[in-house]
Parts: sequence; C-alpha cells; structure tokens
Amino acid sequence: MHIETVSIEFETGNKEKMLQSVAHHREEMAEFEGFLGYEVWLKEGARKSTVMNVSRWASKEQFTVWMKQHRDFHREMKRTGGGSELVVTRQTGSYDMIMM
Repeated sequence: MHIETVSIEFETGNKEKMLQSVAHHREEMAEFEGFLGYEVWLKEGARKSTVMNVSRWASKEQFTVWMKQHRDFHREMKRTGGGSELVVTRQTGSYDMIMM
C-alpha cells in the first residue's frame, strides 16, 4: 500500500473555505484505479490551523497516474488565483507500507 500526505497550514478564519477546497479530492480520486481511501484531519489553532490530507493507494504507480491529472487542476487554480491564497505553508509526504 502507498500513502500520500499533504499538510496545509492556513489562517483559522478561512477554515470553511479550506475544507471546501479539499473536499472535492475524494470524489476525484475515487474514480481512479488503485484508490483505497482518503481522510482529512484538522488541527485547529487560534490564529493558524492545519489540514492533513491522507490518501491510500494500492501502488505508487497508480497514485502517479492520478497525480498527473491533478497537476493540471493545480495549474489552472494558480492561473486563476482560485484557492492558493488560503495556503500559508504546504508540506507533502510519500510513504510505502511495510509488513513487520
């Protein structure tokens, strides 16, 4: 199993906008072969909050197929200014589950 994470810090006052911004990902991912699940975790703070998006895939290759299409979405967002103004910081992670 392959796990991808995206941690996004944002101003707490933009919580609803941020949650709406990440909500569409699950539906988009669900259409792709190898998608196993998606969770959004929220850590609220007084001034800044963080959402952690965690997606599970059967393989890294299947995630990569989805990511190639999703990059086009982000390019369009940057071009039109949609949503990127909410992000204070962004970190990604990529993990492979191992059996012990």
